[in-house]
Amino acid sequence: MGVNYFNRNERDTKFVLFEHLNMANLLSYDRYKDFSQEDFEMIIQEALKVAKEVLGPTMQDGDREGCGYDEGKVTVPESFHPCWKVMAENGWISMSGNPERGGQGLPASLSGLVGEFFVAANTAFMTYPGLTSSNADVIEHYGTDLDREMFVEKLNTGVFAGTMCLTEPDAGSDVGWLRTKAVPDPEAGDPRIYKIEGNKRFITCGDHNLTENIIHLVLARIEGGPKGTKGISLFIVPKIWVNPDGSLGEPNDVFCTGIEHKMGIHGSTTASLSFGESGKCRGILLGEPHSGMANMFHMMNEARMACGVQSLGLAAAAYDSALQYARERVQGPPFTDRRADRVRIIEHEDVRRMLMNLKAGTEGMRAMIGKLFFLIDVALSDPDAAKKKQAANQVELLTPLVKAYCSDFGYNLTRDAMQVLGGVGYCAEFPVEQYARDIKIVSIWEGTNYIQSLDLIGRKLPMEGGAVFQSWIQNIFDFTKAHKEDPDFAPDLKLLFKAAQATGDYTMRFMQYFQGGKAQLIPLAATRFLECFSEVLMAHLMLEQGLIAREKLQGVEGNSADGYFYRGKIETVKFFCRNILPNVFARYTSLQQEDTSAVDIPEEGF
Repeated sequence: MGVNYFNRNERDTKFVLFEHLNMANLLSYDRYKDFSQEDFEMIIQEALKVAKEVLGPTMQDGDREGCGYDEGKVTVPESFHPCWKVMAENGWISMSGNPERGGQGLPASLSGLVGEFFVAANTAFMTYPGLTSSNADVIEHYGTDLDREMFVEKLNTGVFAGTMCLTEPDAGSDVGWLRTKAVPDPEAGDPRIYKIEGNKRFITCGDHNLTENIIHLVLARIEGGPKGTKGISLFIVPKIWVNPDGSLGEPNDVFCTGIEHKMGIHGSTTASLSFGESGKCRGILLGEPHSGMANMFHMMNEARMACGVQSLGLAAAAYDSALQYARERVQGPPFTDRRADRVRIIEHEDVRRMLMNLKAGTEGMRAMIGKLFFLIDVALSDPDAAKKKQAANQVELLTPLVKAYCSDFGYNLTRDAMQVLGGVGYCAEFPVEQYARDIKIVSIWEGTNYIQSLDLIGRKLPMEGGAVFQSWIQNIFDFTKAHKEDPDFAPDLKLLFKAAQATGDYTMRFMQYFQGGKAQLIPLAATRFLECFSEVLMAHLMLEQGLIAREKLQGVEGNSADGYFYRGKIETVKFFCRNILPNVFARYTSLQQEDTSAVDIPEEGF
């Protein structure tokens, strides 16, 4: 068994859930009435135990052993099998799934932040249960009663595993160009059963030996259907056919033609799949014909949120490693006394700056992710229809931020962690180089981050005639006005107000560019806008946390564990606002230049 590097502390997770978000308020919803806060706290502790004792010891093994391929058969690292067994038997595969079909029925906010522990312990392994639970959720929402009976419980309990199959060799982000086709199967005796034929590529967990069956959700075009995404349908395609009584039938003509050799997540198979090479692949239509993209977006949005959780987990794990190393490594005298003895590197100013960047960055991401999942709980369960809709709109608005910003920023944070460790950080003796390799894929998964920024600008900003975004930014203006004379955070609130103004001006300029013949400036600034939006959002949430921490500090001993935590939170909030948030102003200055050199340069000039 490899070295277990997992060392996550749950204190900030509990602060986000119970002190910032007041998760106990969810207990008033019918959906969660059978839980108590004590239940939630126990679940956090049990999840942390699983991460430390079960998943953590397998991370290094999984990376070094990787996945194997032999004539269409794929094997995962040997140590992953007991991990799957523990996750399946204890309900961790589907934490928020329907409890009537094998899920735990937990609030999204709890399962989302508990998921951080699991991916920090072993990201590659967690791709298998992550896709499986999302697959089950799609079938739960769009399948028939028979579909649910045949597939959902077995997915939620880990008897089956699941995937999502979108990408093809000639159709990546432009899914509408896919070639996989579906033809009605007259021999099936069921109009929902089609013959599937085509090839998919880059299918995460596309084949493996963890479970007796794998259920693929496959996008295909029914023969004669409209071109583009409007003509795409979604199909349940088991690797082994499942009979109506739930028993396994014959292999379903799904063949793995190979797996990728990747920079990271070596324990997670990335497969190329052939469907119907022998003309015997069958799929069950899920939902209405030509509704495939809309239905698949349910799973894609869950996956985009999961990308944020993965980024947070890996960046936080990198921070843990850097902090532990900095407390132990002795190197060089202090800058202010070059004749003194050598000190631990945590006493050097620049190392402290990097550690604070890691601390503030991961806590800011955790606040943003926690907020998103809490809004999901409100959107699902609040009895007030207006509150449900408002929360659902906020979820739509914030999802691209959680996916794109966290994956890019998280990768940058692992760079800081590696720098703290110095030379050993670049070596496999320590885990940070693996965290850096594993996290990079997250900015590419589920639509690259540029696509997320276009989704934000093109689909999310116009929601309700722009009212959703305007409500969000007005909330920040109201917050900064209410606390502008705060004795501790007044400078930070002023920075937040100005950053929010700059971010709001992006949207006004985008409208002017579109109307004034300067539309090409929008994609040039799109990712920067998403980054500004994200940092303003996180600064707002962090300042809310700072106010709470200051109040809580009054009731505890300053040198107690809680005292150190709250004091650390207050300084972290200030660091975020004074060191990370000002990046907004640099990007905004760039926007004001209206520079087009990137498109003006001739291709031959590159």
